[in-house]
Amino acid sequence: MSFIKLPDVLLTRLQGQLGDDFSAFMTAMRQPRVSGACGNKLKVTAKQLQQLAPYLTEAVPWCDHGFYYDECAVRPAKHPYYHAGLYYIQEPSAMLPASLLAVKPGERVLDLCAAPGGKSVQIAGQLQRTGLLVANDISHQRAKVLLKNLERHGAVNAVVANESPQKLATVFAGFFDKILIDAPCSGEGMFRRESAMIQDWTPEETAKYACWQHDILQYVPAMLRPGGQLVYSTCTFSQAENEDQIAAFCQRFPDFVVLEERRIWPHQEKGEGHFAAKLEQQTGQSTDKQPSRAADSVKSLEQSLAKALNDFSASLWGDSKRWQSWLPAYGQIVERAGHVLWEASSLPILKGSKILRSGWLLGLWEKGRFRPSHAFAMGLSAEAVAAASKRCNFTAATERDYYEAIRYLRGETIGISQEWPSGYHLVTIDDFPLGWAKGSAHGLKNEYPPGWRWED
Repeated sequence: MSFIKLPDVLLTRLQGQLGDDFSAFMTAMRQPRVSGACGNKLKVTAKQLQQLAPYLTEAVPWCDHGFYYDECAVRPAKHPYYHAGLYYIQEPSAMLPASLLAVKPGERVLDLCAAPGGKSVQIAGQLQRTGLLVANDISHQRAKVLLKNLERHGAVNAVVANESPQKLATVFAGFFDKILIDAPCSGEGMFRRESAMIQDWTPEETAKYACWQHDILQYVPAMLRPGGQLVYSTCTFSQAENEDQIAAFCQRFPDFVVLEERRIWPHQEKGEGHFAAKLEQQTGQSTDKQPSRAADSVKSLEQSLAKALNDFSASLWGDSKRWQSWLPAYGQIVERAGHVLWEASSLPILKGSKILRSGWLLGLWEKGRFRPSHAFAMGLSAEAVAAASKRCNFTAATERDYYEAIRYLRGETIGISQEWPSGYHLVTIDDFPLGWAKGSAHGLKNEYPPGWRWED
């Protein structure tokens, strides 16, 4: 058993919180941490994932797509399936808040403190390419990581923002059906997993985080539709950051009621420390309606760009109009500064807001040429992948294919033993997208983005 030394003042507080359970808690804190991965509902069902990745073993009880794995035996982040976005490496208890939020297809959802993106990926899977997800983080660097994770997992109906809650409240007033606030916290629940964090813990730090949480929460009601719901969560044991925050929030906003509160303690469940509370605004009823205004995808585009998109579609799918059928029906195609995107029609005016991505990035329009983006490949549906006539598919169960896929993920040329038709080819692993390559007489020229490449 490992030894974790907690500060005396924290031990005293925890002993008061846990009473007779304190001894069992301390025993659990000396046990090895547990590891998990959350399956991506946009790509696979839970059953399919277990068949493809048997190293994901026991199911996480509070998440229908969550699994434990033995981190001493396997490294799931070093499998091509991870790069195909089939699952997200996530501490099991961190899967609770998005599960508790229980998003339905067609809803508008805000993940307010979203980076690095595990909970946003869960929400995108619940939405099933409908509705809208706004994923925000106030840190620009963390927001960039959030964007990368959402793109890897094929979230096409997501906006990634880098704003303060106060600014979002003015842009998205009364907009969302559901909001997740995974608040910054003192992190006590992660001390077994990241023991170095203990060195920074003080009662003053706990009080500081409680103030931040209070400030964040005050802007949330203004962004909810009547009858909307929110989930507030932390990864700390502190009552001041959890139950006390919820009590204070309900006192400030008496039209909210608590539907459920739940804690995960490491001596009671297979997970680190976590808290989540679900609340509902009792004023009025949410419409829960998905935006339905269909847009003419090509008419509003510059004629030369529309032709380039049609030519790309004809080359990849054998039909110049086929690309339009792979886009969600409730949005439109726009081109801004060379970026070609699909955007949801329901979006408010975002001018003046710090937005990293306003929708599904289809590609870049440069010097009269359309270059498909990595996000476009990763967001393609199973039907779009199956319909592609230019495709290089690897089979993970075949040793040669497995290592060829890794070579591709490293940025190397692949398929050098044969001539490939010119144009873009979709590269897949067991029919799941990995990215693009360009055909030539000497193999497939790698188009995998440098910042995404496999690292040993």
